[in-house]
Amino acid sequence: MEEIIKKANELGLMIKGTDVSMRFEELAKTLNNETESKSLLEEYIKLMQEYQEKESAGAPIEVEEKNKLKEMSEKISKNELLKEYIATQSYLINMMMQIQQAISEPKGDPIRPSKIVTPGSSGKIITGV
Repeated sequence: MEEIIKKANELGLMIKGTDVSMRFEELAKTLNNETESKSLLEEYIKLMQEYQEKESAGAPIEVEEKNKLKEMSEKISKNELLKEYIATQSYLINMMMQIQQAISEPKGDPIRPSKIVTPGSSGKIITGV
């Protein structure tokens, strides 16, 4: 178990060391200090959540609301910081999904049996505590 945790930590450090992860962190810090861009993104997210809740409840989204969303989308597409932030975030999420898939569906043979006790066998269960 200890070796698995060690490898997971190494994987985390490798991910943090990727260009896309480091760039995303830089952009997040910049965005946090850029009040106008940050407010625009927060307002857009809030609006999208409201619309999703309406759709889930079966309520219609009015034309005026759709126009407001379109207007905000246009503002975001003109904001270079937000465009790069969103694109970098999407790339990072895609990378993380690929990593999760590789963990869930590894290719190849298991490296060696785990030292964790399996249900029904005798021995002490290792909990990491």
